[in-house]
Amino acid sequence: MQLVGMIEKSKEQKGSEQENEYMNKRMNELEVKVRSLEIEKEQEKQGKVKALVENDKLKQKVNKTEQEKQQAQSELDRQKTKTNESQELVRAFQQQVETTQSDNTRLTTEVQHLKAELQKLRPLTTQPKLQSKPEPKVLQIQQQVPPSLNPNMLIGIIPDKERAYQEGLKIIRTDKYGQSTVVFNPIISSEIVRFGGFFERHSSLYKFIIGIADSSAVFGSNEYPWSGQNRQKTVCYWSDGKISHIGDQFIPGNSGIQQNKSVSCEVNMNISPRTLTFFIDNQEQGLSVRNIPSSIRFYIYLWDKNSSFTINRFENVQYSSAKGISNGKVIEFGKEWKRE
Repeated sequence: MQLVGMIEKSKEQKGSEQENEYMNKRMNELEVKVRSLEIEKEQEKQGKVKALVENDKLKQKVNKTEQEKQQAQSELDRQKTKTNESQELVRAFQQQVETTQSDNTRLTTEVQHLKAELQKLRPLTTQPKLQSKPEPKVLQIQQQVPPSLNPNMLIGIIPDKERAYQEGLKIIRTDKYGQSTVVFNPIISSEIVRFGGFFERHSSLYKFIIGIADSSAVFGSNEYPWSGQNRQKTVCYWSDGKISHIGDQFIPGNSGIQQNKSVSCEVNMNISPRTLTFFIDNQEQGLSVRNIPSSIRFYIYLWDKNSSFTINRFENVQYSSAKGISNGKVIEFGKEWKRE
């Protein structure tokens, strides 16, 4: 019995040792697993720290890029402002030059006129008083004609240099879309004056115009001759031979204006009422206008890209070339025109 008890006790001890060994093994495994988890946690923590560092670096890089972009934009804006200021200065200078040229032309014309008046008066002052006789009115008008004008005196008032420009005696349309109404200095307020030239490089689709405008008319960029209040201040001789003024009617009766063929306008400011007559190759046209304003400018209108008008005549003449045309028609300036 004692032996059996000892065996049982031995078995119990052995079982306890196995259980302890198993528990130790499990504890070791758990410790390994815990250390592994701690290592993974530490690695994860380090990864997050690294990610935060990288994120901070990226933010700094983005901020730096944004600052550089803002600096570049600021520099670009500064350059644009500087460019705009330069363009404004150029435009102001061009306007000053045009004004000066216009004033010089006007003063030259006035000086020539005064010289002519002086020449007219000198013979009268040298003759005895009893021999002086009144001259016929027509002769007096002829003596008042100053020295001849010339095309080089004409200065085109171009509202938009991007659409048209003057090159010597030629007004040229650029390739920018739109139209150009170009009026010329000097202002005409006396004498018999003829203005003319020829059009080039126009298609048959779009029309071109020559005419006169009241000296108070002002034409803006990309405007027609009849835009706004200018409809009441302009006479238009269209390329198809019609003329227009106030109203929506186009009055037929003149020949069409052919390209490379001379067309001209003659104003007689010495008679009352003052008149406007048109000519094609020096042939008087059937439609004319009377009672035109006391001071006018000549103008032309271009539409087609790269088209042009070349001035070949600007002079004051001693006698009017207008003789009247059978079956011709004289239309009144300042009234609404209607086709009969």
